[in-house]
Amino acid sequence: MFTAAKATEAAAAALRWLQGRQLPDGSIVDDPETLVFQEWDTVNALKAIGTWHRDAPYTDGGTTAAALEFLRHKAKPGGMLSWGVLDTTPDEYCTETSSEYVSALTMLDREDEARVGAEFLCSQQLPEGPWAEVHSHIPKAFQTEPSVTGFALQALLGLDMDPPHLKEALDFLVAAQRPEGHFGINWYYYGTHYYLMRPAVAALAEFGHHAAVAAARDFTLSDQRSDGSWFHQVEGFGEYSSPEQHTALALGTLAHARTGTDHPAVRSGLAWLLERQRENGSWDGGSYPYPETSSYASFRATQHIFTTAQVLSTLKRFAELEAAT
Repeated sequence: MFTAAKATEAAAAALRWLQGRQLPDGSIVDDPETLVFQEWDTVNALKAIGTWHRDAPYTDGGTTAAALEFLRHKAKPGGMLSWGVLDTTPDEYCTETSSEYVSALTMLDREDEARVGAEFLCSQQLPEGPWAEVHSHIPKAFQTEPSVTGFALQALLGLDMDPPHLKEALDFLVAAQRPEGHFGINWYYYGTHYYLMRPAVAALAEFGHHAAVAAARDFTLSDQRSDGSWFHQVEGFGEYSSPEQHTALALGTLAHARTGTDHPAVRSGLAWLLERQRENGSWDGGSYPYPETSSYASFRATQHIFTTAQVLSTLKRFAELEAAT
């Protein structure tokens, strides 16, 4: 049975594991030999710390300060970030990584720094509503997936800032939803419906788009496996991210849809997820799903930090829902 106490205990162990993954330069990574997602992983770890640092028994010991210094050094004009070590031009950045960085700064009470990035994000919104990835390594057809706009809106919400084209952004998300209730599935975005869904549903829920949120909730509930988990495989890939990752994102979608721990699907999903925490405090993330072509060989990387951070975000959301009932 899920309880806030169990979530807090799990979070404390996970935060200690994240601390142990910090390198001398301040970054937090799965593998020091594989830095393709160095900035993305560090941002996700930092956001997990920001989510739980007031509630979990956790001694920071300089972890946050070192991670922030690393990210400040990597930031581009406007406070934007790439996701890792791939070569980029000064004006290229990952909107999702940058948006989550703004959210992490806000959670850590660094609002002045967060507003610099948030104001730049506002300036980059497309007039028709969405945000795009500004990164040559991302195929053009994938640059405006719904998650990009969802992450940007969440970053602005944390600072009570409205973008210049709010109605258009929400209309874009509603139009992107499929009749089944999901927002598509894309191998580049972890090969699961729920990476695209979770941030989109979070934004739509905040602005009262109840029909769209209900459709997403119903799809998610219908997609659960008999053991309580969620998992998809897109055919034609060498490796896959893990059921733990997909389950954390699916449960996060349900949490933003305000499906609480009294729902049997949520209870079984949380029980499955908590049982899968590893002895070292982390959750297995599998590997980034990449096609079996030489052009994407450099994307091979495990996803344990990202997945552990997503589990912590989901556990916190359900603990807050339970406290509110």
